[in-house]
Amino acid sequence: MLDYIFMAFSVGAIFTAFLVISKNNPVHSVFFLVLTFGNTSALLLLLGVEFLAIIFWIVYVGAIAILFIFVIKLINIKIVELLDNSSRYLPIGFIIGFILLFEIYIYIDSYSGHINTENLLELNNINFIYTNIYNSTNIELLGEILYTDYWLNLIIASIILLVAMIGAILLTLSHETDIKRQDIFTQINRKYTLTMGS
Repeated sequence: MLDYIFMAFSVGAIFTAFLVISKNNPVHSVFFLVLTFGNTSALLLLLGVEFLAIIFWIVYVGAIAILFIFVIKLINIKIVELLDNSSRYLPIGFIIGFILLFEIYIYIDSYSGHINTENLLELNNINFIYTNIYNSTNIELLGEILYTDYWLNLIIASIILLVAMIGAILLTLSHETDIKRQDIFTQINRKYTLTMGS
């Protein structure tokens, strides 16, 4: 049953990926891109890689695809029908696709069937790894490694992102003098006086 579900999501991912590059409307292409990410995340869930599946939804669907839609709508891209000129990109597309598939084939062929049994761990270590790692989820293992062995790198990366965010805010601020600005301190310390008309 799982094999048929895997095949269905695989066909769905291939079909929606083809629609991404075949549609002339960029908004429709982004919608099919979201469907492609959804099918791919379902495949990752079936393979037991739930962390990457969640990252696909949070990063790609929740951020990048929505950002594409906002950019398309904000800069008001004119939707132009390119039916006459779309066929000129097919040869270079086939060439790039063939090169990519050939590289994937070389990579898989070079690493298949070359496991050296002499370099494997001892049986006790294998049993320890099986009982302590195999029974844990991917998120648990990544969290344990990230917050124990690489905690310093995590803090440094968070500080860099914080500085970048503050820098982006400061760069976008306007410092013109003729703009009226609110002074909270002056407003709070102002004395209330009731003036009666004569």
